[in-house]
Amino acid sequence: MATDKVKLSTKWGYAFGGIGKDMCYALVANYLMYYCTENLGISALFMGILFFFARLWDAINDPIMGTFVDNTHVKLGRYRFWMLIGTLANVVAVIFLFNPYLASHAPRVYIAVFYVIWGMTYTMVDVPYWAFNSNVSDDRKERESVSTLARLLTSLGALSTQVLTLTVIGKLGYDAVTGKTHNERGYFVWAIIVSAVFVFTMLVAVATIKERNLDSVQRERISFKEAFNVLTKNDQLVIAVVVFIFINIAQNLALGSALYYFNYVWGDENLYSKFVIVLGASIGIGLLSFPLISKVMYKRSGRKGHLLLALISPIIGFVMMFVSNNFILKNAPDNIRFYVCCAIGLISLIGFGSVTILLTLIMSDCVDYGEYKFGKRTENIVFSMQTFLVKFAGAISFVIIGVSMHLSGYKGSMFDSGITAMAVVPGSLKTALNILMFILPPLFLALGLLIFVSKYKLANKGKMEEIRAELIKRREAADEVLIED
Repeated sequence: MATDKVKLSTKWGYAFGGIGKDMCYALVANYLMYYCTENLGISALFMGILFFFARLWDAINDPIMGTFVDNTHVKLGRYRFWMLIGTLANVVAVIFLFNPYLASHAPRVYIAVFYVIWGMTYTMVDVPYWAFNSNVSDDRKERESVSTLARLLTSLGALSTQVLTLTVIGKLGYDAVTGKTHNERGYFVWAIIVSAVFVFTMLVAVATIKERNLDSVQRERISFKEAFNVLTKNDQLVIAVVVFIFINIAQNLALGSALYYFNYVWGDENLYSKFVIVLGASIGIGLLSFPLISKVMYKRSGRKGHLLLALISPIIGFVMMFVSNNFILKNAPDNIRFYVCCAIGLISLIGFGSVTILLTLIMSDCVDYGEYKFGKRTENIVFSMQTFLVKFAGAISFVIIGVSMHLSGYKGSMFDSGITAMAVVPGSLKTALNILMFILPPLFLALGLLIFVSKYKLANKGKMEEIRAELIKRREAADEVLIED
């Protein structure tokens, strides 16, 4: 029962749904701050503070959403139901968030309100989407297969938004009558297009995936108090959340500051799209090679050795890019420096592909561990923490970025002054962006890795096999009782 193969329709339908989801997420995560500071005139400091306080609300909202999902019993299934409802609600929030006409009168209030709404509605779809991975099978290899494919296609969706956005908004915002480009209009139309893709891909997912019925594991409803206990008493979950917050902060610092970095240090924001293509290729290689690396590493040292390998390479890579750009090739032509930076990134950031899959798999392990320890299976509550940690890490990152840029002299749209572009960029801003891009990320990665290696126990070889074997016995016994009843 528990080790049945997952149908191809479920694997591909599930993964396909994530394309549009992460296209929309990437638009908000990677471009909202840039859109607001460069087009709406909102300060980077305000945006950083907004992101932080919105995530404080998510600390309450996300586990509540997870509880709602776990307590849902409808014909469509708890996962598919909330994936559908969450998608429809989230696309409305995205379209309103990038509507410059409604935001023109009170942009700070408008963005604050709809950013909070966006965060809440994204939780509605993201929690059940990733929690489904722990429902799809008890077999480690099947989970890895499903998660790898989903991460590959969701990364493709995010990459397409990251690469295309700057080019597309210029074309969509072009006014043939005046000959001028209105980027804010381009963002609005692009948000509508991306949202339409999100709805389509998720409808395909909802129509094709199949849920397993595990109601024999737990038949009573879960209260909010019990949900809180699940999160706080699951010691391995707490450690995993802390570790991945640090890892996600590192990733978000690098990617969140990259657009500003290429614009104000290199003087060409279009280099961002080229760098993201390299980053996407690197992550893609990491995703595609995950099954082979996992097979080798799992036999030798479990997930612990795999994560260790996955994080060491980007730690070294960030340091190498910083040294190359600012010392070794400081006086070299910009194109040489850029290509060397991309080459280092292509090789060293492959580990991030493995990290994205390991995050989902480790959360699935924590679901099994929670069931093993407390007798209750609460995958949606546990995966609400994945959604929360991704958003919380993004908020912390943008607080750091916003405050750093504010203190270093960033004023927003600095190239609109009519003065030679690079002449108006303070040296302090360039220094701050170098630190945000290349120095802080490896520090956070190293801290997360240290905690994981020293504190996380479920990654040890053979530990989860023992736990899952016991869970299968318990479920079979519970199913026999249900049949007798």
